[in-house]
Amino acid sequence: MFLYHGLSHLFAENPELAFFLSVGLGCWVGRIKVGVFQLGGVAGSLLMAVLISQCGVHIGSSLKTVLFVLFIYAVGYRSGPGFFRSLGRQSLREVALAAIMAISAFVTVVGVGRLFHLDKGMAAGLAAGGLTQSAIIGTASSALEKLSLPLAQVQQMQAHVAVGYAVTYIFGSIGTIIFCVNILPLVMRRNMRDDALKAGSLPEEEVEENALPAIQDEEASRQAALPVATDLVYNMLGMALGLMLGLVVVRLGGVSITLGSGGGALLSGLLFGWWHGRHPAYGEMPSSVCLLWGSFGLAGFVAVTGLQTGGQVVEIITHQGVMILLLGMIVTIVPLVVTALAGRFLLGYRNVALFAGALAGTRSSNPAFGEVLAKAGHSSPTIPFAITYALANVLLTLLGPLIVAFV
Repeated sequence: MFLYHGLSHLFAENPELAFFLSVGLGCWVGRIKVGVFQLGGVAGSLLMAVLISQCGVHIGSSLKTVLFVLFIYAVGYRSGPGFFRSLGRQSLREVALAAIMAISAFVTVVGVGRLFHLDKGMAAGLAAGGLTQSAIIGTASSALEKLSLPLAQVQQMQAHVAVGYAVTYIFGSIGTIIFCVNILPLVMRRNMRDDALKAGSLPEEEVEENALPAIQDEEASRQAALPVATDLVYNMLGMALGLMLGLVVVRLGGVSITLGSGGGALLSGLLFGWWHGRHPAYGEMPSSVCLLWGSFGLAGFVAVTGLQTGGQVVEIITHQGVMILLLGMIVTIVPLVVTALAGRFLLGYRNVALFAGALAGTRSSNPAFGEVLAKAGHSSPTIPFAITYALANVLLTLLGPLIVAFV
């Protein structure tokens, strides 16, 4: 008890200490291998943050946004040239995969909600957390306000959205990581690193199996040979532009659609990386800097999320049982399995590195994508991820009002 109170006081006065411990110890835990399974630094950071959050850590959301923008901009910057080369008929497979994920997720959430007699708010919360798409919270809450119900009932359902999200988000993140990084290669009997290198080495006209041209990191060897400085003016302006793009809201009917900070930063990263590829004299960023921004940004992002929600999750599970958590697991797993089967047998994915990247994108799962990149050891999964990620940000966000309407 004395230790608990001591740590609570320490973290209350120094929340940055809790943050760095979550990332450092989490990455260390993520390196531990049990047979062929390895949790990875991202999931490890999330779990460690949840444990540390039990000491009562209070940390702001601004840091989370900054870290996430660092990660997703770096991803876009590295893949910009290859992404724009990939657009065309060959990207239709990724469009179909994202649509299958959204449809299967909708059917699963509505089915679970009706079968277990959940109210509209709790069902939407399960979708937001189980699918790791926090934008559903906003679209569902807005749709609830339009119902012809007493104000107290609407507010209760809106609270249930937050409860469902808080309880299910952690497994939504970790479950997707495990499925994409560990289960998918095991079931397909493919080596992710070998497939990633194969995707990166085949000429564009010969990538029949992969269906997407690989990212050609043409600057890597030159950057390795000559020390270069990062063009902070160019890249900071790129991030600022991405954040401004994320503020744009388009209304379709009664639904507000926005890229958000993540989608905006990804788009600006793609554009600025593409421009640098065309004009190498502008916007330099060494691959080592991209790697640092990406790995630290993502691990830090999930650590802040765990520190913010960990205490609430444990409290809710303690008082309400594990039923919500189990239902969230169903919402996480079933759409992943359905989409993976459709991708493998209907859409013809055979390269597990590209498939894992695309699958992580259909869930807008940046933690899973980060672990896919780490296991692949190559940036080739980025292009399918970028395409499905952009689509999923729109399709999954639209699920909020649909779930409110049909549950």
